[in-house]
Amino acid sequence: MQSRTYLRIEGDLVSLVSEVVDREVTLPDLLAELSQSHLVITPRLPAGCRLWLRSGTTGRQVFVVEQAPGRRTIEYHASTRVGADPVTYRVALPYVVFVVATYGEQVEGLATFFRTEPIASLDAALLCSTLPNTSDDGNVCLGSVRVSGASVGERVDALLAAFWSSRFNSDLRRHPLPFTGGFRAWASRSRHDPLAALTLAYDPYWRTLRQVVAQMAGIAPTDLPAAPTAPEADAQTEVRTPEPEPTEGGEDDDDLAA
Repeated sequence: MQSRTYLRIEGDLVSLVSEVVDREVTLPDLLAELSQSHLVITPRLPAGCRLWLRSGTTGRQVFVVEQAPGRRTIEYHASTRVGADPVTYRVALPYVVFVVATYGEQVEGLATFFRTEPIASLDAALLCSTLPNTSDDGNVCLGSVRVSGASVGERVDALLAAFWSSRFNSDLRRHPLPFTGGFRAWASRSRHDPLAALTLAYDPYWRTLRQVVAQMAGIAPTDLPAAPTAPEADAQTEVRTPEPEPTEGGEDDDDLAA
């Protein structure tokens, strides 16, 4: 911090001016700093988007969408016989996590996983999805799905809607259910409790959410932000309630109990 005193002449008026300078930088340094300051506007994010990554290295974007537990109707065509009809099941699902990778304006990949609680951090553990047309690695077979939208976020919304409304089949071996009986048993367990899927023991996936996001973005997991450090627990504070002061003319406990 510096102080300066100088004379300022304005027409016939002369002023003695004192000023304090907090900081001085050169004009080129100021212009360089201003050129680095800019406002970043996020794209229109998909519904339920919990995390969004845009890689300046690979040009990819990754959206992590979490959908709440509940019952969904899926159409499953298990038979390969010609003319066989698909069967509709109403099944309870846990938290369903979708990881969508895009490049430019196009969807590049889709993976899905289960969780029994909401995502709390980028290092969240994942569970294997038991949905049809999903590989053991979580990758979803998109087939000939084509989606449109005015933005990438709208196209991701349309992609997930197309996933749920598609006619699932047995072309891709899905991860096994945590019980026997297939989809019929799944629907039976789901009939009376929309949250029944939260109590099932799904197989853990071998990668964390951080690793999946990094792989779909084409970068190293260490290039992603570090997980925030959990704050230390606050020291416990003893709270004492003051004894009530006696009121003149009041009754004591013995009088009230009589």
